[in-house]
Amino acid sequence: MKTISSKEAVISREFFPAEPEASGLLQHRCFDSLSPEMRQKIEAIEQIPLLPDWPDKTRGIPNICLRSALFGVIKRGRRKAVKKELIASLKGVAIQYTGWRLDQGDFDVLAQALHFQSREPDPEKRQFLRIKVKPFLAAIGRQGGKSGREWLKDSLRRLTATAVEIKVDLSAYRGSFSYTGSLVDEFYFSDEDQSYIVRINPKLVGLFDVGWTQVQWQQRLQLKTDLAKWLHGFYASHRAPYPVKITTLKHLCGSECSRLVDFRRSLRSAMSELVQAGAVLGWNIDPEDKLNVVRHPQALKKEGA
Repeated sequence: MKTISSKEAVISREFFPAEPEASGLLQHRCFDSLSPEMRQKIEAIEQIPLLPDWPDKTRGIPNICLRSALFGVIKRGRRKAVKKELIASLKGVAIQYTGWRLDQGDFDVLAQALHFQSREPDPEKRQFLRIKVKPFLAAIGRQGGKSGREWLKDSLRRLTATAVEIKVDLSAYRGSFSYTGSLVDEFYFSDEDQSYIVRINPKLVGLFDVGWTQVQWQQRLQLKTDLAKWLHGFYASHRAPYPVKITTLKHLCGSECSRLVDFRRSLRSAMSELVQAGAVLGWNIDPEDKLNVVRHPQALKKEGA
């Protein structure tokens, strides 16, 4: 027997009044008596997946976004459009990307939009999320002037004009997971109240099922460079940081530094940012050219490590 949602019950009562003692079977029949268009609308609303729950001071992010170059470290003025490009990621994850390359600013936009969506109790409003421009920009640490507004529109364009193909090997026992689609399905702008109506691809919820992390948002807002922001997310996604080769980090973050010595210099500066923001307790590069990171004990305790 079909379980009737509160939304169905309201519509059923509106079109087919029933006595308080009416059975679930009667409600089921009432729902089936609605027009195909009405039933389709109700079912579409009910099928909108729910995001996990996380505290207001954090942002929930799929690990795939934190452990790859999907949102990479791109130098200003060097952004390029790619077609079916393989994106650097950890072993077991294959990402193929078409569209304008995404950076850490685009990451902020998607992360904040997902946060707003997770806080919206109304399924219909959750499907088409209304974003007020100035408060949204303030929430991601950007100014609400003309340049900020234009930047936000460009970022939403990039997130919409994407084709991402992700395949994750979940081991021989669990099989594999795949995702294909854009990150944002569509968006509209309202001049009247300076807001966007954004529809995030509902299939993104599936990426959370593979694994996700709570990113400390105020720490991230203190960081100035894209490399520091990428490292912040990468190490947040690991309960116990392990030594990683500098060449591996350079590859994973999508750095465009042509020389490893230049990347190593940027890495040192970025790690100093993380220490200053309180994201890590300390770090060093060992004789094997691996980065060792020490996180705060309380952070590890919170994550159950």
